[in-house]
Amino acid sequence: MAMASRLSPTSILNLPIPARNLPNHPHRIPLFSIPPPLGLHANSSFNSTTISRSKGRSSPPALGAVQEEVAQSPSSERTGNSEASPSSSSKLVLVIGGTGGVGQLVVASLLDRNIKSRLLLRDPEKATTLFGEHDEETLQVFKGDTRNPEDLDPSIFEGVTHVICCSGTTAFPSKRWEGDNTPERVDWEGVRNLISALPSSLKRIVLVSSVGVTKSNELPWSIMNLFGVLKYKKMGEDMLRNSGLPFTIIRPGRLTDGPYTSYDLNTLLKATAGKRRAVLLGQGDKLVGEVSRHVVAEACIQALDIECTEGQIFEVNSVEGEGPGSDQQKWRELFKAARAQ
Repeated sequence: MAMASRLSPTSILNLPIPARNLPNHPHRIPLFSIPPPLGLHANSSFNSTTISRSKGRSSPPALGAVQEEVAQSPSSERTGNSEASPSSSSKLVLVIGGTGGVGQLVVASLLDRNIKSRLLLRDPEKATTLFGEHDEETLQVFKGDTRNPEDLDPSIFEGVTHVICCSGTTAFPSKRWEGDNTPERVDWEGVRNLISALPSSLKRIVLVSSVGVTKSNELPWSIMNLFGVLKYKKMGEDMLRNSGLPFTIIRPGRLTDGPYTSYDLNTLLKATAGKRRAVLLGQGDKLVGEVSRHVVAEACIQALDIECTEGQIFEVNSVEGEGPGSDQQKWRELFKAARAQ
């Protein structure tokens, strides 16, 4: 059985999202001001932030994928040391790249945990399509683009305690490169601009990078790096490592499982991890393999609060077997074991 429901790009693109002129300056977009997607309608008996779902309709795509994964995972119960995990009410997590494959799962998992979240999106209306309606005490949405330094207004970072950056694009030219969405602009300039704008009070930033960034001149990595994606990801890593901010870098292997947002071979084949929920963590850029997007998203969220991950870089793969699910203690043991290797 696959770990998650498969979500094709066309299922999102076909939803009727009304055109709207949004301000160019970074601006908070209340989700209740955005018309709900197909299958949702405002309930007049509640306040304006409340949305009821038509009978027979499923949850928003990203939330549904997370809920199905939690239901399937034998280790889905969340346990751990409460002293190591700030209460959800004290955290505000800014997610960059929240509409991408990993980003959707990160946001949905944060919402499932009742952790207050904030998104910076080029198209804020996608938030309602993917995650449904939420009031500002749960999910805040700002319009902006990390590729443009002028978009990163200080108001975006007010109150933010943690950041997860999982923005990215394809390694080779594709439709996703349209609009100057190249590796140099996204993986280097966007990450550089974000790091430069973050407040020093930040408790942790988790950056999603890639395996192979230290071996971009070696086969087979040199092929993947033909257009510079590994070089630019490594430049982003180095910028973060030298920033003085408390960081964790997650380097996933080849991403599997939906949501599918890439126009690459993985999308065409719809490769899945199936029962491969067991997690392999390593250091030194030695791991080679595949990893479920669900595992990457969970690793990012766990790294926010596990002390031994601060200032560290971890590669992550997933293999067949029972994994840690969302059990914090099991993740802590995995991270500690990787550091001891």
